[in-house]
Amino acid sequence: MALNLLVGCLMLPTVSPVLGLWTNSLKGVYRQEMDNTHDLQYNANVTVGGQLLQVVLDTGSIELVVLSQRCHLWCGEESRLYNPKISDNYFKGAYSLVLNYGSGQLLGHEAYDTFQVGPFTGINASFWEVVDANMPLLFNSKFEAILGMGPIPKGARSMHPGATTNVRAFALGLDSLGLRESRYSVCLGQAPGSAGWVTWNDNIATTMPQAFTKLDIVDTGYWMVRLEDIRMGNVTIGCTDGCGAILDSGTSLLALPSTMQERMEGLVVSDGGCAQMQELPDLNFKMDGIEYSLPPDAYLGNVQGEASKAFEKALGIRSNGTKMHTESAKCKVSVMQISMTSSLGETLILGMPFFRTYYTTFAQGAGNTSPHILTAQADQNCYPMANGGNGSSLHTTRRSVTARSIDVAKVQIPPWLQKASATGRLEETQGRPSGSELYVSSVVGPHGVLEGLDEVIAVINKTRVCLYS
Repeated sequence: MALNLLVGCLMLPTVSPVLGLWTNSLKGVYRQEMDNTHDLQYNANVTVGGQLLQVVLDTGSIELVVLSQRCHLWCGEESRLYNPKISDNYFKGAYSLVLNYGSGQLLGHEAYDTFQVGPFTGINASFWEVVDANMPLLFNSKFEAILGMGPIPKGARSMHPGATTNVRAFALGLDSLGLRESRYSVCLGQAPGSAGWVTWNDNIATTMPQAFTKLDIVDTGYWMVRLEDIRMGNVTIGCTDGCGAILDSGTSLLALPSTMQERMEGLVVSDGGCAQMQELPDLNFKMDGIEYSLPPDAYLGNVQGEASKAFEKALGIRSNGTKMHTESAKCKVSVMQISMTSSLGETLILGMPFFRTYYTTFAQGAGNTSPHILTAQADQNCYPMANGGNGSSLHTTRRSVTARSIDVAKVQIPPWLQKASATGRLEETQGRPSGSELYVSSVVGPHGVLEGLDEVIAVINKTRVCLYS
């Protein structure tokens, strides 16, 4: 039976199971510095099998995915990748999976190893070990793993070595660390080039409740909230009847529908651009009826570089110099253009610029509590301000702003956003992206190799020739 990589994936038994469990006891609060690459990418350090890896914290997924040295050539520089051969605790599970994204496919094997983030350790933590790929962005990536940090659905199970329930389970990285029902917070430094911070098992919203404002999320599989009345100063540019907004620390810039972006461009041109940035208006909006504001450096910057063809196609960016495409740095609106709808209507992304203004806590549901978001105004050291929330307005006091340099060739957008931009519809699923539904296969080829897996790799290789020839 022919496989269609766009609508399915393959689960294949390969080895005999062994028993094993991950264990961890909750530790205290751990504040971790994230490396800043050009103010467009922030990665944290983790270890898998004792090997130091850079991880992307992806709020749009829930699983742990690790790039392996078994993925020859196609996953980036091999020396940086995870090597299962030097780990004493590595165990290969019984299944394989094709993860389908708008930017390509990843072929992963079910695997287990020790996974550590600071003081939090998962023994026999499950993950998808990527052994082949059709995803060009990996060639220039700065990461070796993706840790899904999205809202974990109630009842979602973690995979365990040899468990018969793995066919309906996930590689929940947070669960393996004992952080399934915890809170984590993200804040990015306000000054250009400054570090970002992620705080694990964060309890500061409990000790400083007056600083925080709660936002209810919509049950879509993302950290999505209701947003309305987007204004440049007092001039409305969109979302008058309400829309959706996803808070995502893995997206480099703000992303708005084209009509809002074009209105913003017109207002910025008339007001003088980067030379008068301090005089430009804030970007104002309401989330759950609460007023928020972002300073001009959230939507304006010195833009240079050339976006990849895949980037331009995914986000509808024109390559004729009128959008985010220029050889020399030019002051211009540094907002990505997307066309994406959801159950809330037009949907936009509050990316990294939001986290430079607001200390944001993502609270996984515990007990009968649903997942939610807590926000506070952030100070210059990336701590919540004591008087920065818990009211009808989180409109910030204007701070000194400087235009950032933005190289569009280094802009980071998560795979789920690329796919949603390409299709025009946000995929509201809880778990894996569509096209990654699991199929069981027991067909064994003449040499003991599963023919289905051979077919998957053949299709990936065929697509790869089209991309790189």
